[in-house]
Amino acid sequence: MKNIILTCLLLFASINAAQAEEEPLPKGYYIADVMFLRPLGLVTTVVGTAVFVGISPLTWMAAIAPPHDAYTKLSDLMIVRPARFTFDRPLGVYYADSDGKYRRHK
Repeated sequence: MKNIILTCLLLFASINAAQAEEEPLPKGYYIADVMFLRPLGLVTTVVGTAVFVGISPLTWMAAIAPPHDAYTKLSDLMIVRPARFTFDRPLGVYYADSDGKYRRHK
C-alpha cells in the first residue's frame, strides 16, 4: 500500500521549471491537489470513459440529426475535460481559462 501511495505522489507531484520561478502557493494547496483532487480527477476520467462507452449507442442516435456533433460534445464533457484537469494542469491551478487551458498567471 505504501508503494502505491508513494508512486501516486511522485506521479502527480511533478512541478515544471516555470512553476518553481513563480510565487509559491501555501503548501496546503499543493497537498490538497496531490492527495485529493488529482485522484478524484483520475476516478472521474475513468468513470466518464466507462459511461461514454456505455451510452455510445444512444449518442450515435443523437448524432443522426444535424449538427452531427453529439460524440464530440459528449466526449469533451465526459473524457477530455476531466483528463485535462487531472493530467494537464499545473499544481495549484484549479480553474481553466476561457479557452479551456490551464495556465499559471503571473
